[in-house]
Amino acid sequence: MRIRKNITFCLLLWLCIASLNAQRPEINFSFDQIFDNREYFSDYAFSQTIFGARLDAQAKFNLDSNHFVAGGINYMYENGGLILGVAPTVDLYYQYRGRNLKMNFGSFQRRNIVDMPLYFLTDTLNYYRPNIEGASINYAWNWGQLLTFVDWTGRVSETSRETFLLGVDGRVGKDLLYLRPMFLMYHNAKSYNPGDSIHLQDNGVMSLLLGSDLSEKTFFDELSISTGYLASYNRFRPDPVQWGKGWVTNLSLAYTIFGLKGVYYYGSPILFEYGDPFYSSGNYGRLDLFVDPFKNKKVSAKMGWNLHFVANEGLHHSQQILITVEF
Repeated sequence: MRIRKNITFCLLLWLCIASLNAQRPEINFSFDQIFDNREYFSDYAFSQTIFGARLDAQAKFNLDSNHFVAGGINYMYENGGLILGVAPTVDLYYQYRGRNLKMNFGSFQRRNIVDMPLYFLTDTLNYYRPNIEGASINYAWNWGQLLTFVDWTGRVSETSRETFLLGVDGRVGKDLLYLRPMFLMYHNAKSYNPGDSIHLQDNGVMSLLLGSDLSEKTFFDELSISTGYLASYNRFRPDPVQWGKGWVTNLSLAYTIFGLKGVYYYGSPILFEYGDPFYSSGNYGRLDLFVDPFKNKKVSAKMGWNLHFVANEGLHHSQQILITVEF
């Protein structure tokens, strides 16, 4: 019953915003078809098939050329499930777009704003929690950019803990080389319930990558490689900190409709609540082979086969069909 009230409120909110007569709003829709079949049989990640579709509908009002207010609803239907089996998410935010500075405050889509590797944010978040609920600030200049964001995931009460994500993603470079520092912290504080026996958790992951983007120097549509240091920390106070650290290398290549992405990590286990659990193995490689048969400005796709190499377990694989339509 509570979920039905929430979805009714979301729909009424969107209709009210869209019907305002102050000005004609910009109506945006995006559709996502999701199929992710994971055949892992691993001690680090479990086998599952994610199959569903998402529709995001929002009305955006421009106050002037820089200031915007938007509202809408982001709804995913999981095949074989209940209509409200996945709780809808409200789009409700203020946006500022300047020459160098872009800001969002409220609940807004993570896509096209945050693009961190899977050892920071697992791709499952794109399916079940596509919105940042907080703020993002992006500042760009001639030789770099800096993104900071906070994603609020829980308000403290007797039944819930105070949790949030705080991230920084930077990139500075000249000519073909760039340096990319990244940091993501997860704060997980105790609830007001005296029976909550889990202590405050400090958890985070960070990396410093040196990379080169050769896309404009070759016949490939995309060719980039990066390598660098990756580390994580995890602590339940007052226990000592558990550190994970090692070396990670990334490769991205695309030509016409074909693409390849590869990553290899070697070191001690990386422990981060929102990251891909395979990195907790300490020795993991992934190779994605995929095609985008449409190559359309409004339609993008990833249809491919993903190979997962895990130490002492061998080869696992998964298949993805991800289609995004924006209109």
